[in-house]
Amino acid sequence: ALIGELEQAKAISDEARHRAESANVAKSRFLAQMSHELRTPLNAILGFSEVMKSEIFGEHKVPVYKEYSADIHNSGVHLLNLINEILDLSRIEAGRYELNEEAVALVHVVADCHHLLKLRATSRGLTIHEVFEHGMPRIWGDERAVRQIVLNLLSNSIKFTPQGGEIWLKVGWTASGGQYISVKDTGSGIAEDEIPIVLASFGQGSNSIKSAEQGAGLGLPIAKSLIDMHGGTFTLKSKLRIGTEVIVTFPPERVMSALAPVQEEAPPLQPEEITPVTDEKHRARNKPIMSAGTGL
Repeated sequence: ALIGELEQAKAISDEARHRAESANVAKSRFLAQMSHELRTPLNAILGFSEVMKSEIFGEHKVPVYKEYSADIHNSGVHLLNLINEILDLSRIEAGRYELNEEAVALVHVVADCHHLLKLRATSRGLTIHEVFEHGMPRIWGDERAVRQIVLNLLSNSIKFTPQGGEIWLKVGWTASGGQYISVKDTGSGIAEDEIPIVLASFGQGSNSIKSAEQGAGLGLPIAKSLIDMHGGTFTLKSKLRIGTEVIVTFPPERVMSALAPVQEEAPPLQPEEITPVTDEKHRARNKPIMSAGTGL
């Protein structure tokens, strides 16, 4: 009877697992198919609202229409970013996110991300410090993924750091010979028991829920998934009312200077490089020897 109950429980568990897997696959297919249908009208909304906001065809007779156009455009940009995050997470979960690997300079990518978000940080009265180790070799990775990791982390720091706060961007070496990126802020911080929540998909901490700038809760999970695909590590350290630091590391195997140099075979010896020596001893043996210039 016990064996029968165990077999029945296993069968029920297997059926539930199959249903969950089927539902996950159906969700991924739905999001993949809806990407075009969602983005096409959004691009039209963004394009036409930008034309109206910029008053390309003439000024509005009612000035408030310009403000409404700007609000429509900003809302469209926000919605498009959320859709892109959901689609990216869907591809990662479905195992369809492929890394387009190339030589990537971490300092260059982090500096570019800082430049993109500098205006947003300045408008909030924040100061961003760059602490980069120069002369670092490139790593082998996906530049778009690395850029998205940095933008997600820096955007979170800007969002949850109060006015007048500070943010530090660091790029350097790890103790094992890899390379790391660190984003540290003086923001409101995250409670220790909420760290697993913010690292889960669509998870948001209490500070995020209270914030006026709410998102989908996908920034940190996407960043963690992307660094996991590179074989690296994701570490989040935070204290309430003190700040948060996120450190992502790339393993030494991805540092290009760690690769062994290619061994080139010596070129075959050409006939004209063989010159007989006029030494009487070797002349008597009638055996030419190689000149020292051939290296043989």
